[in-house]
Amino acid sequence: MDERKRKHCLDILRATPAKLKAAVKGIPKSALLWTPAPGKWSILEIVCHLRDMERDAYLARYQRILAEDTPTLPDIDGDRYSLESDYRSQKLGETLREWTRLRRECLKLLSRVKREQWDRPGIHETGGRLTIEDFLSRQALGNDEAHLGQIEAVKRRLAILTRLTAAPAQLSKALRAFSPVALRRAPQPGKWSAIEIACHLRDIDRLYAERVSKAAFSERPEFWMMDNADVSEKLRYRDAEPLTVLKEHRRRREDLASLLRALPHGAWQRTGLHPKRGELTIEELAQVIADHDDNHLRQIEALPKT
Repeated sequence: MDERKRKHCLDILRATPAKLKAAVKGIPKSALLWTPAPGKWSILEIVCHLRDMERDAYLARYQRILAEDTPTLPDIDGDRYSLESDYRSQKLGETLREWTRLRRECLKLLSRVKREQWDRPGIHETGGRLTIEDFLSRQALGNDEAHLGQIEAVKRRLAILTRLTAAPAQLSKALRAFSPVALRRAPQPGKWSAIEIACHLRDIDRLYAERVSKAAFSERPEFWMMDNADVSEKLRYRDAEPLTVLKEHRRRREDLASLLRALPHGAWQRTGLHPKRGELTIEELAQVIADHDDNHLRQIEALPKT
């Protein structure tokens, strides 16, 4: 690592405290504890992990490498730390303060490292021979930047899934405002009534569940387009029973949300090819569904209720 790259990594370490505080500012407790997928960490657990890695994966290792000749450095199991320390029961404020104190101590130590000392090594249990410079790069890029990005990804995922899971109740409330006649009245020839829009929302979830599954488990699959007008006629949208539509929409939306939440973090960036929109990630597909909900709910709200 040359001087420029080393400075870049140190700049990242100095900038992270402000970025981390900004990333978690104002997040309610329920969101701090929300997990983006089964077995994955919440934002609170990520911050606790940052604190413990600052102490044991970086500061302690720097100290040992500087004080000992080629020390053996044990691997650290973050999941074990999380379980044994019960990260979910810890307080964010206290965790941040302790992490900030450790970061100051770490930066102070690194500021005293001499030019010839950056190449001093330790033997990592699984990573092999790693120097102080190697750990600095890991700390800046693989730890700070990666976990800040992870926190932002959790926030985005929560926001999208919150919108998606709220839609069935919003649709149910919207339909209750209509008289039986108005519910099936088209605003003009060729346009859908409220019940037909509800049927479309029900059926589009099945299409998007298929798209998400294909993108998750195939390489850049091509998505087929549904002919909305043709499906509406074949399935007799105008004659559908509202309670049945709402019940099925809720079931399909729960299935879609469960599918999305079960995907590992990296899978949300897998892509498929939409015939009109081009290449889309799964995260972008989820955003499209949420926006699609909003557009059609506004459309229903604008229709006459009697």
